[in-house]
Amino acid sequence: MLTHPTAQALVAGVAAWLPVDGKAGAFAMRVARNALEIAARDLSLGPAADARAADRLRALLGEDGGTRDSLDAALVAALRDGRIAPDDPALVAHLRACALDALAIDQPKYAHEL
Repeated sequence: MLTHPTAQALVAGVAAWLPVDGKAGAFAMRVARNALEIAARDLSLGPAADARAADRLRALLGEDGGTRDSLDAALVAALRDGRIAPDDPALVAHLRACALDALAIDQPKYAHEL
């Protein structure tokens, strides 16, 4: 479950936002640079983070396969029907790991060690 804009959305947003007349000020250039740096981190770190999350979800749900999106949907269903309790330690560990992976992409200077 992505909780941040994808690299594609960030790059498209920067392309649409920057002025085409070449008169972007220093602030606009800093914003664009930060967005592109997030996109680069998403491209390099995102696939491994998604793979780790999918592995945790498979273990949590007792599933053998599935994509990250389908496993996220299965987790939601398991929470709704009570098969997994909101305070289940494995769930809490999974959500914490997902948050730390997202921070590593979005805010790399944040102390995000496990």
